[in-house]
Amino acid sequence: MRYARWTLVALGGSVMVYGVVGAISDPDVRPLGHLLFLAGVLLAHDVVLLPAAIGVGVLIGRCLPTGARVPARAAAFITATLLVVAVPLALGLGRRPDTPSALPLDYGRGLAITALVVWATALAATLAATRRHGSHRR
Repeated sequence: MRYARWTLVALGGSVMVYGVVGAISDPDVRPLGHLLFLAGVLLAHDVVLLPAAIGVGVLIGRCLPTGARVPARAAAFITATLLVVAVPLALGLGRRPDTPSALPLDYGRGLAITALVVWATALAATLAATRRHGSHRR
């Protein structure tokens, strides 16, 4: 495991060095703009996203029974990731009336179906764990 970890660290570091060297050597790149963007992403993560994730995790821990906590937390994480990716598509951001093939699908419906599948899977996992643990107690 230690060898695999260091291999992944070396590969990730190499990719980061490649990206930084490419950005520095590209004449069209504006380093100040990239630094401001990265600072904004870091700030949004640390001030908004991380506290929200911790709060949802704590709320799930307080409101749900022990067997349902892990599936509910996993489903909440997956749903949040889906929302980040799919909400701009569902809202039609970037859709142009003169290009009907740019965003041709009903992304809101797809998002709803995918979220329902995620939560149904979490419910099924919870019920299966409850039955499994219930049969061991008898």
